[in-house]
Formats: sequence, C-alpha cells, structure tokens
Amino acid sequence: MPAQPTKDKAIGVIVYFEFPRSTKYLIVKHKKGHWSFAKGHKEKDETSIQTARRELFEEAGIKEVEFLAKKILAREKYFFRDRNKSKVKKVVSYFIAKSGTSKIRIDNKEIINYKWCTLNAAERILTYKQSRKIIKKVDKLIRNKKSKILKKEIR
Repeated sequence: MPAQPTKDKAIGVIVYFEFPRSTKYLIVKHKKGHWSFAKGHKEKDETSIQTARRELFEEAGIKEVEFLAKKILAREKYFFRDRNKSKVKKVVSYFIAKSGTSKIRIDNKEIINYKWCTLNAAERILTYKQSRKIIKKVDKLIRNKKSKILKKEIR
C-alpha cells in the first residue's frame, strides 16, 4: 500500500490594484520557477490574516492593503513531490486584497520576479491550472463587489 501523502498548508493573498484603465493582479515568480501568488506558512501564534499580511510584505514589499473580507475567499489544492520524491498534498487558502500601491519590492530570496497582469495575461502566465481557475473566480468576486458599490452610488 502506498504511503499517505504528507499534508502542507499555506496562507496566501491574491492582490489587485486599480490602474487607470484596468484591474491588474500581482503575479510573482517563485525561486523554484513557477508563477503564482504571495503565500507562505503560518508562524507561531499568527492568525491567518496576519500570515497573509506578513507574506505579502516579505515577498512584495506591500503594506498598504484593504482586504475584501476578513476570511478566506479562495482555496487551491494540489499534489507535488518534495526533494525526497515524497508525495505532498498542499492546500493554500487565499485572502483577496486591494493594494494601495503598485510599487513592488521583491525579496529576491523566495521571489525573483513579478508582474501586474490583467485577468487574460494572468491566465497565460500562471504556471498551474488551479491558479488559473482561482484567478477567474477572484476576478468575478471583485467585479461583483465593484458592481454592487456602483449600484449604491447611483441610487
């Protein structure tokens, strides 16, 4: 009987910025070579939202964010093989946040590059299928939120 996969949990944040002509998402290139979102593991006594804030600051230098909600809004699950070729089941829980700045300062340790991308560009750049599915879901959530705000302003 094959060994059960090791479980790995991480917390991430999908960040967007309202540029003058479009909403763009922050996509980061991890040192392992894949394009994804800012994410990482909880530290002792940290809440999930604190982890999201810390990881975003460590990986992209962003401090100024407004969370869409104080709860997880998207989840990504996938399997991979670690350095020892052991199977790992990874679950990444994401918050969604609007950045107050488009200026990025990558850490050059875990993150080696970044791009602000429209939904279409993000779908082309993101390495994994699960990430592409999530960015579509997130885009829909953001558009719905903007639509509700606009309707309130019109009344």
